[in-house]
Amino acid sequence: MTSSTTWTLGLDLREGAEGPLVFARWLRDQADLTLVPIHVIEPDQHRLLASAEKHEQAVALAEDALARTLERVGSSSPLEDVRMIEVGSPEDVLASAALDSDGLIIGRLAPRGKDRLLRLGGVARRLLRRLPAPTIVVPPDTRAQNIGKGPIVLAADTHEDSVGAARFALRMAELLGRELILAHVVPMPYGWSIGYLPAESVKQVRADLRAGGERTLERWASQHGITGLRGVVTEGIVTEELGRLAKAEDALMLVTGSRKLNALERLFVTSVGSELSASAPCPVAVVPPDYS
Repeated sequence: MTSSTTWTLGLDLREGAEGPLVFARWLRDQADLTLVPIHVIEPDQHRLLASAEKHEQAVALAEDALARTLERVGSSSPLEDVRMIEVGSPEDVLASAALDSDGLIIGRLAPRGKDRLLRLGGVARRLLRRLPAPTIVVPPDTRAQNIGKGPIVLAADTHEDSVGAARFALRMAELLGRELILAHVVPMPYGWSIGYLPAESVKQVRADLRAGGERTLERWASQHGITGLRGVVTEGIVTEELGRLAKAEDALMLVTGSRKLNALERLFVTSVGSELSASAPCPVAVVPPDYS
């Protein structure tokens, strides 16, 4: 990441979905980034483009929605050069733009702390599968006053998939002047039940898991030259533990790698990046494994 970077912002102009815009402008002002804001006119509006008159109507509706969105969030720093795209699906347009950017900022459906049936949203889900660039998914109710004052948290699964995420997290921490925490969660053994075990045995099992995780994290960090950072190791369900840590630390963002699972693989293996993006209390950056 150079001193001059360009990020694509996917604009959702619905009321209550201003979080990505708020976070993107905050990021721009903090790190002197160039934003490329894009709003894609949704397919159900395409019928208005059948004639010149209806085309003007559709564009006018989008421009009015943009004006209302900017009025709702308010800011002394304006949003410039918004691109209104009338052809193509939102994921195709944003993925194409992100290929020429250092990253992509988009939103999700579920507000912070709200468990909804549809939490991530179709466009965000499909973009995370394609992952054309590091992609930050922002809760829709993010506002300037609830942007985290704490560190950036790297979800280090200690596999090669995490190396690109580590590079990204280190650069973002330096760019924004934030502490970087290495967080490693040791999953509980599948089918393991503690209901019948003595309390001391449960305590010992957890301590052993944590100690093993600490050794694994230290070895992985040393192997990749990541030294001098605070490490946090816990055991449990990965997404829940990372969300809990992010909340406790008032984290600016969580950073995680991606295995770029295909649709079939996702039937059998949980995507931590997608799950975190859908539920975390702060923005989540999902980074391609080959990020350099």
